[in-house]
Amino acid sequence: MLTPDDSALQAVRRRHELRVLESLVTHGNRTRRELETDTNLSRTTLSAIVGELRRRGVLTENDQSFHAAGRNGRPTKVLSLNPKAGAAVGIELGRRRIGISVTGFDGTIVTRERQDISSSMALDAKVKLAAGMVKAMIDDGRINPGTVVGTGVGIASRHANPLSLSDGAERQFDPQGATLAPLREVLPAPLLWDNNIRLAAMAYGKDSDNLLYVVLSAGISSAVVTNGALLRGGNGLAGELGHLSVDFAGPSCWCGRQGCLESFINEGNVLVEAAHRGQSFASIAELAQAAADGNGIAANIVDWAGELLARAIVGACVLLDPSRVVIAGELSQFGEPLLVPVRKALAEQHLDLGPRQTVISTAEFAPSAGSDGAAQTALKHWALATLS
Repeated sequence: MLTPDDSALQAVRRRHELRVLESLVTHGNRTRRELETDTNLSRTTLSAIVGELRRRGVLTENDQSFHAAGRNGRPTKVLSLNPKAGAAVGIELGRRRIGISVTGFDGTIVTRERQDISSSMALDAKVKLAAGMVKAMIDDGRINPGTVVGTGVGIASRHANPLSLSDGAERQFDPQGATLAPLREVLPAPLLWDNNIRLAAMAYGKDSDNLLYVVLSAGISSAVVTNGALLRGGNGLAGELGHLSVDFAGPSCWCGRQGCLESFINEGNVLVEAAHRGQSFASIAELAQAAADGNGIAANIVDWAGELLARAIVGACVLLDPSRVVIAGELSQFGEPLLVPVRKALAEQHLDLGPRQTVISTAEFAPSAGSDGAAQTALKHWALATLS
């Protein structure tokens, strides 16, 4: 059992490791002397840290060596990050799929795995299934726990407590309805979790971005990225665009209000609306193709969905003033016709408060976005964050 002193020593050692990793991420190859300068670590401490990172497969010491210009003598070895080492693992526990992404220290995806699941599967069962998938990836060499500096988990329909957003001196609170212990057992690195759509937004956002990311799928979810950081709000619920009312006399929503956007243009209801108008479609993809081919009912459904979406987006843009709005999920297959009402509504609004330029676009449906974003968030949090 760890004592408080043991935990303190581990925390110090971890900070030393992150200093070394940060230097190599920033500069690429470094000599040991350069790492001493970058990290302000003693030669003895640095040697111990480098030795441990090499043992775990995080670092390689290149056989290729060099001499300083105009000098002869003993060559100097160069240390670099192992490009095949997985630095962070991202896991999405979605409504209809479990995805796993492993990213390297440079942010590129090293490997992915995905499994479709029943939408009725309980969260605790998803956790156990994901842990089994991770263990299988460890067993076949696709994940090396020794190189992983952090794990990110995106969970559908769950939002993290803003007072507990990642493992630090204490573990992050588990989500309501499940324990993350099975994942912690197979991946002992620190863990963070949040809503899966919120973490997916990090796969699209940039450090300077002010982004509104909206997913139109079985439900409607969204996330706000401000200057590269997620906006969570005081209760962790910021960004629930699907529960803005677009018709106060509309149908009742499960959230207790009337006419929420989600109660109109969730995936299932869009297909039902098309059937009510006289034509059934087996899927959103089929409806989108019919609209593109000139089918009148399908085209009218896309226009109807776009008008409702515009009401919510305009309100969100007034409040948040994003520089980009990205529409993702199954309904993004409607493409440009879905965006026409949104762009028109924004253009018609004149606040006379200053210039506005908001780029509206769709994102190609990417089943791995949630796990990719979770991995990138974990990497940024534990390996690339500026160390004080």
